[in-house]
Amino acid sequence: YSIEDLAQLIFDLKNSNPKADVSVKLVSEAGVGTIAAGVSKGKANHVLISGYEGGTGASPQTSIKHAGLPMELGIAETQQVLVMNDLRRRIKVQVDGQLKTGRDVVITAMLGADEFGFATAALISMGCIMLRKCHLNTCSVGVATQDKELRKNFMGKPEHIVNYFYFIAEEVRELMASLGIRRFNQLIGRSDFLEQVKEIDHWKAKYLDLTAVLHRPDIPYKVPLYNSEQQESQLENVLDNRLIESSKKAVYNQIPVRFSCLINNTNRTTGTMLSSLIAKKYGLSGLKEDTIHVDFEGSAGQSFGAFLSHGVTLRLEGDANDYVGKGLSGGKIIIVPHPDLDFIPEENIIAGNVVLYGAIKGELYLRGRAGERFAVRNSGANAVVEGIGDHGCEYMTGGRVVILGNT
Repeated sequence: YSIEDLAQLIFDLKNSNPKADVSVKLVSEAGVGTIAAGVSKGKANHVLISGYEGGTGASPQTSIKHAGLPMELGIAETQQVLVMNDLRRRIKVQVDGQLKTGRDVVITAMLGADEFGFATAALISMGCIMLRKCHLNTCSVGVATQDKELRKNFMGKPEHIVNYFYFIAEEVRELMASLGIRRFNQLIGRSDFLEQVKEIDHWKAKYLDLTAVLHRPDIPYKVPLYNSEQQESQLENVLDNRLIESSKKAVYNQIPVRFSCLINNTNRTTGTMLSSLIAKKYGLSGLKEDTIHVDFEGSAGQSFGAFLSHGVTLRLEGDANDYVGKGLSGGKIIIVPHPDLDFIPEENIIAGNVVLYGAIKGELYLRGRAGERFAVRNSGANAVVEGIGDHGCEYMTGGRVVILGNT
């Protein structure tokens, strides 16, 4: 719902897989540059600008022909905003939308793209004839179907797509050579190599003004026009590093451990990196119940216990912010008021909004009320709570939620 929420989602994903890059896809539209700047500040590794020309064959014709804006408008604005705010150096800009030739690659690179997505043309090289019924399981050439008989018609080979991309690369090399460009990075953001064709005798096209699209920001020479730095991961100082260190016996030898830990609201996404380590080693089944038991005290930050694996129990004396138990994957979360407080738990908030979002498995016990959108998209977790705000249990398809008070 905001750039801050997006930044938190990016942080959640980085904790869930510290070695993975995070890419955010944006639709080409007016104002996309401002959003891309927020994505860069939110520490994403890539931002993808998607043009209106592309789209799955399952899309309605009205959407394919009449929705969205050209990719060139979005990529030009994104490049200009990122460069002017010195954010371009730390994020890769990707682009897609009916790229077919090496010339397309060169032009979009000049407008600011680092990486390029091909879909339709690559599928055609493997035999797709664009029947536009990918969702019906009746593709007669066997590309988009699970029907065993139809799949026999698939004639594509890896060499076909490899050959296609060889031709793309060869054309890019030829165009770079004609421009005197030695390295591809030297091409990125060089919109000054492009100019509008003036001699167009068309009643509509002759009034086009591409000055804004081809504008190159007036910036110092040392400000890079392409991705030249690694994005910060923000994972060096997260609380999970301490949790992992204290849980090694449990993770590697399945020896139960229990320990205490202080927490404050700057400790976000607690328990997720630990769960990622467990999931890599044991999969969704995780560890035996309560193999790792952590007693927290304080006020937890956002996404406390997100994606928590089976076998991990987090008990918190205090309160928590939004997204508690997001994507819960078998773990157990218990939140109770601090014993020194004398308020009535069933009348006070102990956890924020969007608790248990997208949970698939596990347990949550709250000795107090939760905010809005509780257990939205829950598909398997069980929860007990004193009361919740509006829109609770929307789109919930599984699991059980016991609400002891008002909703």
